Amino acid sequence: MQKTSPGYIQGMTSCPIPTDTFTGREEVLTKLEGFFHHEHATERTKTFLLYGLGGSGKTQIALEFTKRFKQRFTAIFFITADQEDSIQGSYLDIAKTRISGVQNAQHWKAGLHWLSMHDEDWLIVIDNANDPKIPLMKYLPSCGHGNVIITSTNPELGVIADQSLELSGMPPEEGIQLLVKHAFKELNKISDQQQKVAAKIAKELHYFPFALVQAGAYINKQQCLFEYLDRLENQREQLLSKGSRQLKDKYSRSMYETWNLSWGQLSPDSRMFLGLCAHLHYENIPRALFERGVENWNMAESPLGPSHAVTEDKIMDDAASYSLILINDQSHEYMFHPLVHKWLKDKVKDSYREAIEGIVVLAVGEISQEMEIVSLNQKDHEFFQRLSPHVRALGDSFISDHVVKFAIGYIWLELYQCQEATIMWEPLLDVMIKKLGLGHTLTLYHEYQMARVYKLSGRGDKALELQQKLFETSKEVLGDEHKATLSRIHNLAITLAIQRRTDEALGLQQSLVETSKRVLGEEDLYTLDRTQNLAETLLTLGRTNEALELEQSLLRASKRVLDKEHPDTYTLKIIQNVVGTLQELGKKNEALELEQSLLKISKRALGEEDPQTLYRTQKMTETLRALGRTDEALKLEQSLLEISKRVLGEEDPEILYRTQKLAEALRALGRTDEALELEQSLLEISKRVLGEEDPKTLYRTQDMAEKLRASGRTNEALELEQSLLETSKRVLGEENPETLYRIQDMAEKLRALGRRDEAFELEQSLLETSKRLLGEEHPQTLHGTQKLTETLRALGRPNEALKHEQSLLEISKRVLEKEHPDTYTLDIIQNLPVTLRALGRTIEAFELEQSLLKTSKRVLGEEHPDTMDRTQKLAETLRVLGRPNEALELAQSLLETLKRVLGKEHPDTFNRTQDLANTFNITQDLAETLRDLEKTNEALELEQDLLETSKRVLGEEDPETLYRTQDMADKLKALGRTDEAFELEKSLL
Repeated sequence: MQKTSPGYIQGMTSCPIPTDTFTGREEVLTKLEGFFHHEHATERTKTFLLYGLGGSGKTQIALEFTKRFKQRFTAIFFITADQEDSIQGSYLDIAKTRISGVQNAQHWKAGLHWLSMHDEDWLIVIDNANDPKIPLMKYLPSCGHGNVIITSTNPELGVIADQSLELSGMPPEEGIQLLVKHAFKELNKISDQQQKVAAKIAKELHYFPFALVQAGAYINKQQCLFEYLDRLENQREQLLSKGSRQLKDKYSRSMYETWNLSWGQLSPDSRMFLGLCAHLHYENIPRALFERGVENWNMAESPLGPSHAVTEDKIMDDAASYSLILINDQSHEYMFHPLVHKWLKDKVKDSYREAIEGIVVLAVGEISQEMEIVSLNQKDHEFFQRLSPHVRALGDSFISDHVVKFAIGYIWLELYQCQEATIMWEPLLDVMIKKLGLGHTLTLYHEYQMARVYKLSGRGDKALELQQKLFETSKEVLGDEHKATLSRIHNLAITLAIQRRTDEALGLQQSLVETSKRVLGEEDLYTLDRTQNLAETLLTLGRTNEALELEQSLLRASKRVLDKEHPDTYTLKIIQNVVGTLQELGKKNEALELEQSLLKISKRALGEEDPQTLYRTQKMTETLRALGRTDEALKLEQSLLEISKRVLGEEDPEILYRTQKLAEALRALGRTDEALELEQSLLEISKRVLGEEDPKTLYRTQDMAEKLRASGRTNEALELEQSLLETSKRVLGEENPETLYRIQDMAEKLRALGRRDEAFELEQSLLETSKRLLGEEHPQTLHGTQKLTETLRALGRPNEALKHEQSLLEISKRVLEKEHPDTYTLDIIQNLPVTLRALGRTIEAFELEQSLLKTSKRVLGEEHPDTMDRTQKLAETLRVLGRPNEALELAQSLLETLKRVLGKEHPDTFNRTQDLANTFNITQDLAETLRDLEKTNEALELEQDLLETSKRVLGEEDPETLYRTQDMADKLKALGRTDEAFELEKSLL
């Protein structure tokens, strides 16, 4: 007979009570309640898995659930599942306590059998089922009744559960509350300052339950709330490694000790992998880092050797079974909880550091030591972008190996992070010169790369100095016609051109092209590239004919290259540049002809679905559209979109771009409905792929609203804008400038639709926010006040509008008394006199305009356009007030200023024509003022002068001149001078 299970202890399945400091987790408890609800009948035992890191609160949540819903179940059993003996002992305890007359049962299966046969609504909590080696399925009752909650670090147990939920950090408010409960004995005596510090501590601990409990117990014992963050920064490992027997949940093991138990269960390979990751950033570690490294690593004995893909999967499964690492299968990336990552760093210290640096070097790949153009494909660039936070995490000051420094500097250079590349490479260049000498190939190559860094970072002088030195050394060591020497001449010429030393650049480029043709051949990609650069320099110098002649020879060479069966892909890129230059020279038909050949070759050599072919198709559509061949462009764009969808999938960002281009083409052809339909589908894809809160989606939503409004679909546009406003509030916050702008815009649109009450509500809240955030005198607040008064007046609430206007008037006066008021504020205040005049409050308008003009002269000067505009406004107000002499004096002084500043016959450019129009207006106003003063002859003389100026400056057939001619004829007739009037009207005919 089999003996009693060695793990058996009498009464061991009695369910413990949860800690009395249990806090929050209502969302999780609600999910459990809903899952185990009576009405959710199933044909098998209901099983729910709570999984996550050790210390995430799984057990306490399960216990709190059993406490709250005890009456819901016929019996509750608690099984500790860290070992098989314990599981078997638990089932034996169930048999001994539940089966009548079998207190002497000897086999654990009796308990499992009883549960399977006993058709009741019992609940088993299987706690701490972390060991992936235990076949847990074997220990689950096989029946159509009963309930099971499993708590585990192993997400793979989800395959035996009906529903799973991962636990990690708590919501911030709950996390702070949990910390406070453990840190303070008297919760009602906590000060605001203590609460704020507690919030900072909770945030630093990522609201992780066990860390909060442990920190709270330590703070309570040491009375060190205000010192805790400093201690955590300087003594993290010691703080989080020590358990406490004083914890209110009676769990004495520390957080680090809990994770150390999981570490002990891992295979050596898994420990090594986690140790490597400890030196990287905790988020988005690309699997490609290790895959690319292994491709260049022939160490078969390494766990990441030739069969690395299978081995890496095994390692991941091992680590993930304890929730120590999270795996994103879609992006092929690994992630760690920040606290786990810090624990790993504390644990491994400097171990594995050299190994991960070596993997980074190998992931960069074999770096050519030839002095040629180094060009990465797009995949490399994207990989380097993903790698950058992990390279940064390695820390510049800790890297000593020269090869590692070179590889990391190379990553930064390709990402245009020049400052980081300089930090890595400047000291390395000094080392190379000392150890290898100036003429060594590696030194020359590194100087070449360093010059690239200087050039990209805008340090042209430094780049030029290095390139000149490099050029001289290359000539001496390698010879005048060596490929590397030619490459350095090319780079030196480009740097000179960037620094506008164009003549020097031209001299170098001309001799370089001749040498390249002789040494490499006319159709070599470097020769083509250098010829292209020479043509661009000639264009810059205005030597268009020479540039054109060069482009023609380049065009002929390009066509010969394209006739080859398999032209080099980089050569195709050079020819693509030739197309751009031809277009710049206005040779659009020649450009199109070359593009057509280029696209044909690209399809043949690379295939229709190659990214470069798709790119060239896109460029071709743009050329066709520029030539007015819109229908052909549209047809090509439609075909391009279909191919792109097939290759990339409907939700690739490139598809979004090409869909947008097709919509624009349809809109240009007047096919607005089709364009709108396409843009609506584009918006939906953008929401699904990028998310509703992505900046591109927000832009497309705004754009769609504007297009709907332009199509007369105002209500749909408004609905979109309202959703956009809600998103802005949620994502950016109600007080973010972008949100405030959207509120103002929404209010104006509602007002335009006659929905003034809704506009008023928005404007009122916006004004209060502006006052609180920006102050009463800020331009945005003044603008908001003005808009609100307009709405109140439109609503028929003049008294309230008046109250706001008085306030606005007082604030405006205060602002104008300042020494240096903001110019935008002056613009806002300028609108107020207009409102005051419209209300018949002309005197107040006049006083404000006087102050505004005085301030404008002081701040901007008498000849500033805004000051002159304000002078004109004040003259108009004086005329309305019946003070024509003062108006005349002001108008005459303004006219003199305008003539002095702009000239009597100011040049007819766009901006200056606008200023000239102002001159005409002032002169006209002055003439009218003279007429008001019964100085008719002087007024007429001024108007005749104005007409002559208009003819001379704008032309006799300009609409403005024609209008003035007719006006003059009418005035002459009114004076009885009909002959002169007739002559003018005859000229008009």
